[in-house]
Amino acid sequence: MTFRFIAILAFGVTASAQAQLTVPLVTQGGSMPLEAVLAVAKPYPNLLLQVRLELVRANLKRDAVTCSAGRYDNRWTLLSGTRLAPYECKIGRRTLVISAAQTYYDRNGKRLVTTDTATPGRAVKVKESGLKWSWK
Repeated sequence: MTFRFIAILAFGVTASAQAQLTVPLVTQGGSMPLEAVLAVAKPYPNLLLQVRLELVRANLKRDAVTCSAGRYDNRWTLLSGTRLAPYECKIGRRTLVISAAQTYYDRNGKRLVTTDTATPGRAVKVKESGLKWSWK
């Protein structure tokens, strides 16, 4: 799976502000269990239902499915190694693809701006929201 560098458009960042972002948000890939992806998807009951249905159709259990995800590199001092969308999970003959918007917070709980090149060194928490998914 190929990961693209992500510019978070969910925040309404302009093209000129995007150009200022010098640190890519996703630079590596990694694997994670389906159970971890479903934990992120918990607020989306329709997505959970679709996954359960596909697991039944494929005669698979949750622990038999491994997903791929983006992963922060070591420039993200406190988030290094953390998995994030996009997620891809092969369930039977179909592949679930999930995207999300990421919001970053510093140690005081203050929201960080993605165009600030200091964000990778200051971010201690990331929250994913606005999940969108499709099946291939």
